[in-house]
This record gives sequence, C-alpha cells and structure tokens, in this order.
Amino acid sequence: MTIIAVIASFDTKYHEVAYVQQQIEELGCTPFLIDISTGPNPPLIAITADIPRDDVLRMGGSSWETIKKLDKGNAIKSMSDCVSKVIYTLHSERKIDGVLGMGGLQNTIICSAALRQLPLGFPKFICSTIASGNRYFDTVVGDKDITVMPSIVDFAGINPISEVVLANSVASVVGMVKYGKHEIDTHGKHYIGATLMGITNDTVMRAINNLTVKGENVISFHSTGIGGRVLDSQIRDGNIAAVMDLCLHEMTAEYFGGLGYSKGANNRLLAAAEMGIPSLICPGGIDFACLSKEDFFDDEDKRGFVWHSKDYLTHTRLWESEILDITRTIIQRVNCAKGITEIVLPLGGLRTMSRPGEFFFKPDTIKKMKVIFDEELKPEIVCKAFDLNFDDPDFADICANEMLALLEKGGLR
Repeated sequence: MTIIAVIASFDTKYHEVAYVQQQIEELGCTPFLIDISTGPNPPLIAITADIPRDDVLRMGGSSWETIKKLDKGNAIKSMSDCVSKVIYTLHSERKIDGVLGMGGLQNTIICSAALRQLPLGFPKFICSTIASGNRYFDTVVGDKDITVMPSIVDFAGINPISEVVLANSVASVVGMVKYGKHEIDTHGKHYIGATLMGITNDTVMRAINNLTVKGENVISFHSTGIGGRVLDSQIRDGNIAAVMDLCLHEMTAEYFGGLGYSKGANNRLLAAAEMGIPSLICPGGIDFACLSKEDFFDDEDKRGFVWHSKDYLTHTRLWESEILDITRTIIQRVNCAKGITEIVLPLGGLRTMSRPGEFFFKPDTIKKMKVIFDEELKPEIVCKAFDLNFDDPDFADICANEMLALLEKGGLR
C-alpha cells in the first residue's frame, strides 16, 4: 500500500484537500491527511484528518490552548515545529512513502519546515501560491530537494486551473514514489566534496578531473549560499568522506551578517572539523563580496567593484582588515578539526582577475594571511604556501596531489 501524506490547513484549504484526496485515491494510493490549521474556524465542509490539528500540536509538544493565544508569526513557528516532528516520526517509522504540501505563504512555510526533515531522495512536493514572481526561493526549498509547483491561481476553491495544477501535483509525487530512487546510495564508495564557483571553476575542475583519473569520486557544490550548506549537511549525514574545500566565498556573506548573493551557508568548515574527515582547505574567493545594488556598501566606490552578470551583481573588493578577519575565522574553525586537515595558500591570488595589474591583485594581503596561518593554526595543521595564482593549472595539480595524500593518511586509499 502506497501512502501519500498531505499537509494543508483544513480551515481554509478544505476544497483543495478534498480534491487532492480524491486524486490520490484514483491513482491507486492512500492519502494520509495532516491538518496544520492555525485559525479558530473549522472547515466549511466535512473532511476528516488522519492527524487532526490538535494531535499534530500534541505530538509536537504543544496544544491548541497554547497556540491560539499566540500572534500569527509565533503560531506559524509553533505549528512548523510540531508538524516537523510529526513528519520526521512518520518517515522514521516508515509509515509514509511521499509527502505533498500545498497552500499560500503560511502553509508553504509550515510545509517546507516539515519537508526539510526528510532525507534527500524521499519524494517531497509543494504546490504553492508563492512559487512565482519575485520570491526568495530559500523560503520554499531550503537545502533539500523539494519539488515545487506554482499554483497559478489562489487556493480559494476548485476551478479548471486549480484542478489541472493539483492533479499534476498529485501525479508528480505519486510518480516519484512509484518510479523514483528514494535514497542516496554511495554503493560502498567514499566521496569527496568539492566547492567551487565561477571565479574558482577552472582550477577546481582540473583538480577534480585529476582525482577522477586516480579513481576517486567527487561531488561538487556551488559556493553561492546553498552549496556550502548542502555540503555540510551531507558531511553530517555521512555521505561525504573527505573535502577539497577550495572556495570559501560564502564566509564573506556570513562575515557581513548575511549580506550578498552568497548568504545562507553559515558556520562553514565546522561540519568537516567535527566529523573528523580528511580536509584540504583553501581560502579561495574570500577577497570580495558578491552584491546586488540593494546590498551596496556605503563605501562601495572607495572599495572598487566590477560588474558581474550583466549589471545585476558586482564583485566588490574587501578591505585588507576584513580579509584578515575572515582568515582568523577560518583558523578558529579548522582548529576544531578532529581529523587530518591541511591549508593550501596560493600567494599570487585567490581567484580569477588576481594576477599582477588585475583588479583583485593583493599579494601583500595574502602574505599577511600566511603569517596569521603560521602563528594561529594548531601544530597538527600545516599551511603550505605556493608562489602561484589560484588560477594556475599547477596549483590545481598541487591541490589534487595534496588531497590524494590526505586520503592516504586517512586510510581512504
């Protein structure tokens, strides 16, 4: 028996829930209805939840008496926490095969929180009114593989448009359940996680290719806010056995309190340090901020910047003091490492456009970084500096060879 959990607010989305229930049954599956209503009014049509609102709250450690006294924001937060625990338990006990959430902003926030408790590969789907227009997609998917369908129309009753959208949403999640691959399987192999973005791409790709030729398996992560976050989660889940972390650009956004295009991957480096996996670290890309016009620094013109992505984003230079602050944060985190860790530092530049005469050429700053690494890293961690630019093919080859050496020391070769 294939069971599809349906998460929605029954007090406002009762028409849609009834329709989705019918569609799931017509496809030969069993709907399992979960009510996440936070309003005081019952649905206007009779519909029975498998887990009613009061039970969702009780199972999550709260109650309707508690939540009804909260303002809307805190009520959403409380319901999100409770239904997340419910979904986590249902999955852990293998009582559901897929999940479909639906609704507007409030429902999407609550559903997304719950679906993020599920592992990569498990079928998870949201049909949402906010999955369109000028929206920040992190609200909907976070760092998980949540499939999203824009509802096109508002959820306020069934009509020809909502019928086809919801029917296709049901068909999609049922298709994933019946024909998809539902969990990550490393097939007994170890995988190296690698970080890169456009300004470090060529070197990291060359290093990855070198590792692949030597029989290693590499998964790459884009260092623009979500990539580092997913890498760290996969390290903690045990799917990544070593890291070649050569692009730490996301740490610049964290340094400025979540400013810029690469925000969202806080606490980089700590997952690898705490899990004790072999780690090759390079501070590639920590010398600039990637900003939209709305995020410009007050002293943007003094810092200097170049336009990237057709006048949509800038690469803005950081002051030396900021780069050295980020360097110290790198050191604080890698000093927590329980496993073999090494720093590689290209003295000639940390990204593209950093050769002599180019915009991000800062050799004196990198020399100061080297001094700080030497003085503040714990004795077990070596910092190897090279008279090369990050973008030099020779540096890529060095990174691959150093990674292979770390794997051997860590018993992975």
